[in-house]
Amino acid sequence: MAGSAKGRSAAERVAAQLVTWPGLETGRSSCGTGRSFSFHGGEILHLHTGEEADLRLSLGFVERLDTVLAESGQVLVRHGDEWVTVLLDTDTAGAILISLTSLAIRAAEEPKPPRPCTWERDRPRARPRVPWT
Repeated sequence: MAGSAKGRSAAERVAAQLVTWPGLETGRSSCGTGRSFSFHGGEILHLHTGEEADLRLSLGFVERLDTVLAESGQVLVRHGDEWVTVLLDTDTAGAILISLTSLAIRAAEEPKPPRPCTWERDRPRARPRVPWT
């Protein structure tokens, strides 16, 4: 990745870290938009734009932590879906994505059928509103 860290998008900074992780392979995402990271042949991360990524976790993980993920203000969770969308508009969001990618690798160790990311399906694009109390 060329340029200074400040001149790169959060997605580019995340990608620069992930390419060094053993077992992760990069390529074009199956949805045709952006770059993918795969583990054991299964896509677990799509970096669609400089500001948005889809990550495939386990459904159990998403169901257990859906409220925490949604309240972060950086993660869009859809009921019954193992793909979540991470909004990469801050450095903190990039750190969240890196942490969640570790969990996605654990989830990918269990075989499961392919499922299209949210980019290929209708989904909300608006930023979630989190009430501050």
